[in-house]
Amino acid sequence: MDLLDKDSDDTVRMSVGEAQALGEKALRSIGYSPDDATIIATHLVDASMWGYEFAGLPRILVIADRPELKKPCSPVTIVRETPASALLDGGNNVGYIAIYRAAEVVIEKARKSGVAVVGLRNSWFGGRSAYYMEKIARAGLAAIYTCSSTPTVVPPGAIRKVLGTNPMAIAVPGKVNPFVFDMGTASVMSGEVLMKAFLGEEFPEVVGIDKDGTPTRAARDMVEGGVYPFGGHKGYGLSIAIQALGLLAGSRMRNGDVSDFGYLLVAFDPELFMPTEQFTSELEELLTKIRGLPRQPGVSEIRIPSERGFREREIRRQQGILVNRQVFDHLRKMS
Repeated sequence: MDLLDKDSDDTVRMSVGEAQALGEKALRSIGYSPDDATIIATHLVDASMWGYEFAGLPRILVIADRPELKKPCSPVTIVRETPASALLDGGNNVGYIAIYRAAEVVIEKARKSGVAVVGLRNSWFGGRSAYYMEKIARAGLAAIYTCSSTPTVVPPGAIRKVLGTNPMAIAVPGKVNPFVFDMGTASVMSGEVLMKAFLGEEFPEVVGIDKDGTPTRAARDMVEGGVYPFGGHKGYGLSIAIQALGLLAGSRMRNGDVSDFGYLLVAFDPELFMPTEQFTSELEELLTKIRGLPRQPGVSEIRIPSERGFREREIRRQQGILVNRQVFDHLRKMS
């Protein structure tokens, strides 16, 4: 089989185990316990296996530079609870830890009550939404997830950022793998901006502004300026809606700002509506119908969200993943 990712002088190929070990060592060097380092590194390596290099090991460099890391942390706790809901305080833990715990809570409650809603506050930098959604869907539950975050996105017509990249995701169980749809409401994700800024790269088209409000392709300028929402007014409206849900989850509690990190997870048992086996069969029938549609010239397949990622993860499990050499060198020095 041909290599999925082509080697170059600017990359280092690592096995999944090697990448995991490097990530864990680097995370322990900045103060994470062995258990927490394993949870974070597993998430990051999985992102790379799905083909999202910017969401992989490079995120450790961003985490290491975050001011939250210098502030005290406490265990994730439940501060308000009913049989079908919970509000969690993330204890200033990075989202990779806090949202992982929130996913465990929403799974436990949905299994007992049939449906559950969990909010999470006082956390930051959550990683790939699809990672948590897959975890919930593999537990046999349908799930919806939204995440508000600190200002990155500039509303149409404005010259200052005020909204987060504000992703949302939906997942349902499937016959083999779950169906997972994960999207951000920004034109580009913050992790991609930070990765390109670190490497001094530009985007192929204008997707944001600099600090003076001038449209730009340069990632470093967007760090200070901001990025556009996707899809014009539709993406902008969706972003505000997700920011509002973040307020319900307690986003203002972290630092007093209404534009901040707030996470909301909803999970429910498909058995509330029909037998799970019936649902997964009907879902597979729908996806098969979509895949089998007549294709336009030059189109090799009709793609289904998440299927590429599941397929490529298994290939990279054998072939390994590529890590940018600059990132690799920085992580080795940290370790």
